[in-house]
Amino acid sequence: MKEINAFWEKRNLGVDVKEIEFEEKDELDTLGELLYAIYTPYSVLRIASGRTDALLLAQEQGYRVIEMSIGLEGKTDHVKLPEIYRRFESTVSVSFATSDESDQILKEIKKGEIFETDRIALDPYYSKSVAGNRYYNWTRDELDKGAKLAVAYYKNAPAAFGVTCQKNHNCYDAFLGGIFSEMANKGLGFLAIYANMKAIQMQGGTKIVTRVSSNNQPILRLHMQYGYMVKDMKYVLIRHQ
Repeated sequence: MKEINAFWEKRNLGVDVKEIEFEEKDELDTLGELLYAIYTPYSVLRIASGRTDALLLAQEQGYRVIEMSIGLEGKTDHVKLPEIYRRFESTVSVSFATSDESDQILKEIKKGEIFETDRIALDPYYSKSVAGNRYYNWTRDELDKGAKLAVAYYKNAPAAFGVTCQKNHNCYDAFLGGIFSEMANKGLGFLAIYANMKAIQMQGGTKIVTRVSSNNQPILRLHMQYGYMVKDMKYVLIRHQ
């Protein structure tokens, strides 16, 4: 079990935040003692799926389930559009973002409109704008550490973007993707995943890891269409004091 002082969230959420990771083999009694001793205004608990004993205990101590976090793994050996979207193939391309495009993407992220299913956006204590600012700060931090922004174009117009960072020599984390607001509701959501997969392929990566929320079933289905496999699931619970 890990207890994390998420100091970076003070900038994002305005309060001290504690995060706890409860793994499959962790002791239940230890979790109960730890949760009882937490006094931060906001805390997040992640519990390995299958540990319903820990899930029930946490709810007795005031934690509420807000989502399941689903870990996915994909490969870049044959990156191609799913069959249902193959008709778009001749009109779609991907490249790394220019400086101007990077500025536009960061503005898009900060607005928060693409985070309707994010746990911060869904939390009555916060909002989509808070979620947007949180992802904006996170993306800026990752870019400073070498993450890459990619843009997917539809008929030469920027349609979607993705953000990736290297985890080791051949594994990359596709930690964020979205659609430009002017392209929303046009059935192009599949391009955000494609942007990340192509970007990782262009960087020489062969393995992709990412996480999606159970609150966003359409994006989960899209990943499955691209050949992603489920690697793990975690209950995510929150508590405000």
